[in-house]
Amino acid sequence: MSPYRIGGGIAALALIALLAIVTVQWFRHTDLIWPTVSVTPEAQSSSTVGQSGSATTSAESPAMAILAERTQLQVDKNTKPPTTENENLTFQPGVANGESIARGWLQSPGDQQLLTPPSNVAGLSSLPYRNADRLEQPAGRDWRSARNNPVRFGGSWLIFGIGLALALFLFARGRIQIVEGRSGETVPRFNAIERSNHWMTASAFIIMALTGLVVLYGKPLLLPLIGEQGLGRIAWWSAWLHVSAAVPFVLGVIIMVVLWLRENLITRLDLHWLRRFGGFLNDDPHKPSADRFNAGQKLVFWGVLLGGLAALASGLALMFPFHWLGYDGMQWAQLIHGVIGLLMVALIIGHIYIGTVGMEGAVDAMWSGRVDRNWAKEHHDRWYARIINERPRRPSQPATPAE
Repeated sequence: MSPYRIGGGIAALALIALLAIVTVQWFRHTDLIWPTVSVTPEAQSSSTVGQSGSATTSAESPAMAILAERTQLQVDKNTKPPTTENENLTFQPGVANGESIARGWLQSPGDQQLLTPPSNVAGLSSLPYRNADRLEQPAGRDWRSARNNPVRFGGSWLIFGIGLALALFLFARGRIQIVEGRSGETVPRFNAIERSNHWMTASAFIIMALTGLVVLYGKPLLLPLIGEQGLGRIAWWSAWLHVSAAVPFVLGVIIMVVLWLRENLITRLDLHWLRRFGGFLNDDPHKPSADRFNAGQKLVFWGVLLGGLAALASGLALMFPFHWLGYDGMQWAQLIHGVIGLLMVALIIGHIYIGTVGMEGAVDAMWSGRVDRNWAKEHHDRWYARIINERPRRPSQPATPAE
């Protein structure tokens, strides 16, 4: 068995384990919010003053006592407590039965209003940014639930699932070899401008992908490992790098459109290529015909172009908050931006795979700009025939038939 197939099998096992972990976490995950601050025994025996001014004692239910004390702490967090009794309160992290308390609220008709979305609450604010007077925006709870459940967990399934499919394909098929072997002679594939623009766009996308994943998955994955300060620094740099990398990425996509749009238009030839899956399933040297770009490469081109435009539109809305959109629009823009980003990451994972370990000779096209003759004839026969007929022959180079 080849090293590539062994590597594919090992990668498949690792990805199956990751998918199992994600699935377990998905079923265990809940959006229920429960108290995280407890009160010392001494404070529980004293009375506190709630927002309404009425006293709360330890004779009331523990859930309501904790809630009242937490609320009072939020009210007085920047001011001295209004009573001497509150000066004796000591709050500390950790509630042994916080989840059961919150579930008890859900079962109590009188307390359900604490957990269900109330109406929007507006007030007065001297802060100089838009919507600073919006004190409560309950739709944000729905946004958080969508972001933390279908987007976050679905994105994990998408990325690990694509990786697993590619690993299983590599394990079963092995690396796609040049059937006739390397000829030792090469033909030009991409010039310096095309390669430079490709690597600029690819580098910018990788930066945006990694920093975007930090924003989406940093809290559940990095916070337990590096703490709040470490995550804060990484998240701050990620936000700025994400925005900065968008400039070369958009520029690179524009240049790609100028250079390659005409050659990436869909034709009937592409449908035949897709029906045979590019001939990747076997070692038949007679691959389906393709021009300079095959159907798979065209799908990547259009995915990057259309996905990039949608990501740019939603990203601009996030870069200028509330300039064009209100709260609902901003929440939709964030969700759309995250979903598009995850889909593009999955697309590029497949692109990277087939251009590196998945196919022999493919990486040469963007590395040196030249590809082996046999590779060109097998995978891009129409393009190869055309360039052989059009490219001027060197004096010392024998003529090569187009077939």
